[in-house]
Amino acid sequence: FCAETVKCGNDVAAAELEIYYREKEARLVKETREFLAEEGFQNSGVMLTKGVDTDGSREYTLIVHHGRIDEMPEEEREILLDKMEQLVFVGEGVSFFHEFLLNQ
Repeated sequence: FCAETVKCGNDVAAAELEIYYREKEARLVKETREFLAEEGFQNSGVMLTKGVDTDGSREYTLIVHHGRIDEMPEEEREILLDKMEQLVFVGEGVSFFHEFLLNQ
């Protein structure tokens, strides 16, 4: 019974952790859309992908698409990307990458 109890407890903790991160992920996507709208890029496509390693570390990639971003000079895109890179959440073993999906 002890092994099963521990397993059940670990499953509950893992489920609670997953709920915690899903809320963080949803909030990040929402904040990114709001930020982009404030910058003049309403209705941007925002996609957050993640990879979770066996040790629990998480690697996120935040990908943004907007037609006006496609048309921006590279220097302006870099400035926007630098601002976007501030949009993250903190967690143990959590890393982020930000990029634009360009149709050129």
